Amino acid sequence: RNISVTAAAEQYYNPELVKLIEENGTKPELALQHMGLTDNDMIIVANTLRGKKVVKKTSRQILASASTLSSNEKEEWACERCTLLNNVSMNICEACSLSRPLSRLNITNCDAPASTEWGCEQCTLLNKASVTICDACAASRPSPPPSFNVSVFETKDQSQSDDDESNHAQDKPSVIITLNLYWNAIGPIGAQNLAEALKSNNTLTDLSLFSNQIKGDGAIQLADALRYNQTLLTLNLGENGIDDSGGEHLGDALGNNKSLITLNLRNNRIDDKGLQHLAAGLRNNKKLTTLDLESNRIHDEGIQDLANALRSNQTLRILNLGTNGITSTGAQYLAAALETNKVTLRTLKLNGNGIQMKGAHYLAAALKNNNTLLELDLAANHIEDEGIKPLSYALRNNHTLVTLKLEVTQITDDGVRYLADGLCYNKGLQELNLVYNTITKDGAEHLSNSLTHNNTLFTLNLSHTGLGDDGMRALADGLERSKSLSTLHMEYNTIKTEGAKALAGVLRKNNTLTTLNIASNDIGADGTEHIADALKKNKTLTTLNLSGNQIGDSGAQQLSDVLKENNTLTTLNLAACKIEDSGVEYLANALQNNRVIFHSINFSYQFLFLHIDTCYT
Repeated sequence: RNISVTAAAEQYYNPELVKLIEENGTKPELALQHMGLTDNDMIIVANTLRGKKVVKKTSRQILASASTLSSNEKEEWACERCTLLNNVSMNICEACSLSRPLSRLNITNCDAPASTEWGCEQCTLLNKASVTICDACAASRPSPPPSFNVSVFETKDQSQSDDDESNHAQDKPSVIITLNLYWNAIGPIGAQNLAEALKSNNTLTDLSLFSNQIKGDGAIQLADALRYNQTLLTLNLGENGIDDSGGEHLGDALGNNKSLITLNLRNNRIDDKGLQHLAAGLRNNKKLTTLDLESNRIHDEGIQDLANALRSNQTLRILNLGTNGITSTGAQYLAAALETNKVTLRTLKLNGNGIQMKGAHYLAAALKNNNTLLELDLAANHIEDEGIKPLSYALRNNHTLVTLKLEVTQITDDGVRYLADGLCYNKGLQELNLVYNTITKDGAEHLSNSLTHNNTLFTLNLSHTGLGDDGMRALADGLERSKSLSTLHMEYNTIKTEGAKALAGVLRKNNTLTTLNIASNDIGADGTEHIADALKKNKTLTTLNLSGNQIGDSGAQQLSDVLKENNTLTTLNLAACKIEDSGVEYLANALQNNRVIFHSINFSYQFLFLHIDTCYT
């Protein structure tokens, strides 16, 4: 369905936007994000996509455009302020007295006399045409007097004819491949303008309208364009207020589109009804690989339709269903689809739903037989220890899953024990995220044991788990003997001097760890001394984050000695560490002799990024 355009679109001109487009020249990416662009601006952008040069129009051209309006438009015109539909014979709004848009004025001859009155935009008083300031409130006249013997939007000498201007503005094929329009104020009409241009455009591959206001009507227009356009690969419509009607039309369009690979619809209101149509589109679609439906008010009913579609779909690889209303029943539908679809789906994000222990059982059973899924995100669900148990059994047999995210899933030491047992036998998992769970010394001991047996885990995130010094000491033995772990996150774990000492022992013996994040703990100068001493011998660590600890000037001095000897460390974060002038002086002197910095400056082989942005100086 077409949206009625009531603004004076034909006469609209944004010099700043036009300048940006002209300066962009032949660059393939046009970045117009966060500019406050509106629907009228999309007329200019759409013409750019058509390869048409944007020029200012003369009043004669505007009036010529007005003469081609449809019969319905000729009978009425909409006020730009109050939206009242006025009779075509009126040149001033009957409700608010705003002057009629220039392109809709009731004029039969371009030399006709001007209107005898104009309406003040502030107080609505009708003023004589001869005055330029309102008699009542002294506000300026809202638009130039309608004298049609001169150009309203001049781009040529007055002696030039309209034909001369047409010849002067030569159209060229669009070269734009990527168009970024996120964080603007584009509505349904702007989306319609873009959609019309997309129907004939054959160069654009990436269009982002993230965080605008196109809503369901705008999505319908773009869906219609997808039926014709065969070049667009990525379409980002996140945060646009799109409802189920928009989802319905987009789903129908997916069934016919042969080019789109990525569709982002996160943070809209597609709900179950809209998802039903998207699922139907997926049954016939042969191209889409990524579908983002995070935060769309989707529940188990819609998931059932989607799961049925996934059984036969052979192209979708990434599916984001995070932050919806999916329960264990919905997880059961998806699990059944995973058992059937063993060809394509690589990433399934279910974070922030209502999946509980029973849902984890269904998913775990599917993982035993699925050999394609690489990432499963179950963060912020109520999995708990008993839900982790079947997942750990699945890890014994599944050697395909690479990433498992279990942040904020109410796991305690028992759940960690189950996971650790699974890791001892697993030969595929590379990243395990346990942030915001509760792990004490007992759980740390189980993890430590699994690290001595597992040879594939590269990244372990234990931030915000309350490990403390006891947990750190319990984990240290496994870390020392790990043959694969390269990244360890331990932020916000109240690690103090004894925990730092245990970490120092790890750094002396471990030969695989390259990134260590121990930000925002309780490590002081003494703990820093232990770590610094270990770094003098360590030959693998490249990134160390100590930000948010209380190392002070004394700790800075210890680290400065490291920088003189260590030729491996390339990134050191010391933000908010209570370092004062003397500490900075120690570090500065050390950097003069640091050979890693020398390489960066002269040969760009390595670099050192030193954070001291919250020091007391």
